[in-house]
Amino acid sequence: MTDPIRLTDRSPEEIALLNPAFMGVVLYHAVRGYEQESQSGMPYPLVFLVPAVVLMRNTRSLLPRQKNSSLAGWLQDNPRVRLRFADASVSFVPLVREGLILAASKRALMLVGDHVHAGNLRRGALASIQANTDEFQEITEKSFFVGRWYAVSGSTETIMALWGVRP
Repeated sequence: MTDPIRLTDRSPEEIALLNPAFMGVVLYHAVRGYEQESQSGMPYPLVFLVPAVVLMRNTRSLLPRQKNSSLAGWLQDNPRVRLRFADASVSFVPLVREGLILAASKRALMLVGDHVHAGNLRRGALASIQANTDEFQEITEKSFFVGRWYAVSGSTETIMALWGVRP
């Protein structure tokens, strides 16, 4: 288990950009996308595989436009993405946990068994999200896409194996 990172150990950029509220919004959109496709919650381990895709601008910009694109084929066409993925995903683990805890405390996300389900955003939250920067909008749209993509890409084990990571 990764230890939480103390706030004092984080750079000002991390504090400003990768705070629990922002991470909660990123995860919320991914879970909503997953649920739209699968009619079930996102498996808990997959939640940790979202930020390393959508928060890394180089990776985000390479994502396909359609969820029907094969994850395996896309990774084969973009081998450099996979090489950096394991390290990036591990570095996001404490931030994802913090985002999950905050989102769960606000009932935006719910952990039921080993799946994460989308709840409801607080009144006014969606308008606040929509009024944000273009990059923020792009990140939330790509999070929703990645959630949908994971839902049609096979089992949790298959997706993790494709990325070269283990729980």
